[in-house]
Amino acid sequence: MKTIALLLFSFLLSTSVCAQYKFEKNGVIVSTSPQEVKDKNSSEVGWVYEMAQIHNTSNVTKTITFHVDMYYDGICSNCNNKEYQYTFKLAPGESLKGNILDRTSSGLKYFKEDKNKRITAVLSDIQLTSFTVE
Repeated sequence: MKTIALLLFSFLLSTSVCAQYKFEKNGVIVSTSPQEVKDKNSSEVGWVYEMAQIHNTSNVTKTITFHVDMYYDGICSNCNNKEYQYTFKLAPGESLKGNILDRTSSGLKYFKEDKNKRITAVLSDIQLTSFTVE
């Protein structure tokens, strides 16, 4: 498995989260990691998703708001689309994590790649814009 790289980001305008990165802002840690899904017709990996995890490390409730911009092969597929604006409220010590089987983890799972090439576009970048922690 690939080593998870750690990066600290500047939060002046936006936050960029490329695959397998981690950053912290105001007591909230956001990280991503890949999750492979086996093809139902074989034992080989069919799909890869990038799963986000948000963890409130503080002792107060935090409200996290961001917009997800997903870039496939360098082209943003959903920039300025209001459907990709998310708000999460986390109690002290609470974590949320994307789950491939959980439809309620919207905003925390991102399609990355089809290993069988039925879909040729590959996730090249994720940007969390308008990222706020209150």
